[in-house]
Parts: sequence; C-alpha cells; structure tokens
Amino acid sequence: MRNTLYRQMVYWIRTYRTWIEVVDDNFYKEYALTRNGHIDYVVARTLVLRACKANGAYARGTTWTVPEHDLDKALATYRKQDQTFRQRIKKAAMYFSPKDAETVILLATHNIVRLELVIQPIQVREKPYYL
Repeated sequence: MRNTLYRQMVYWIRTYRTWIEVVDDNFYKEYALTRNGHIDYVVARTLVLRACKANGAYARGTTWTVPEHDLDKALATYRKQDQTFRQRIKKAAMYFSPKDAETVILLATHNIVRLELVIQPIQVREKPYYL
C-alpha cells in the first residue's frame, strides 16, 4: 500500500472514529509465512486498532493487528469491486474517503471490524440579511 494511501486511511480513522481508535500506525511485526514447504520470516508494517468503547460482542480494550499485506489485498479486492474507487485512487490519495477506509478495513479483517466512522456535519450559519 502506498504510504500516502496508508496515511490518509489512518487520518480518517483518527478523525471520525466512534468506537475504534488507532493505537499505533508505525508498528512493525515479524510474521512467519510458509513457502515451498519451508518457513520464511517477514517484517511488515502493522496497523494496530483498539476498541475504546464496548460495541456488540467486542469489549472495551479489544485489540486488532492488521498487517499491511492484508491491507494490500483488501485494496486490490476493493479496486476490482468498485470502478469509481479505482478511478479516484489513480488521481491522488486525497480522493481516498472515510467510506473507503471503512471498506478496506472491513475487507482486510475478513468482515470482523466495522469502524462505523461518523462524519459530523459542518454547521453553516447564515448571515443576517439587512436592507
């Protein structure tokens, strides 16, 4: 995952979080992978999320670690599913929306973590009209 996309996703989660917070976005963890019958060890950036409030079956303090490899696969799946997302992402990372972040996390965690991000409406005050 491009660093700009990763940072944009972390920004949306931190900005619009409801019950899940980003604990660490620069956590590197060693993973063991089996290839051709032997084990390879890979160090990968990992997004660490934690429930800051209880929600459904998840108690406060529940932690999830999402490896960047899973985020990459989720991003590829989402590109295939949504043509408009693919077009937006080609332009720039700034077109990566909070809805996109929710979808990528949901796909990367195999439909376990639903971020439920809430975007607060902007309060616009009208100026009084005087004659």
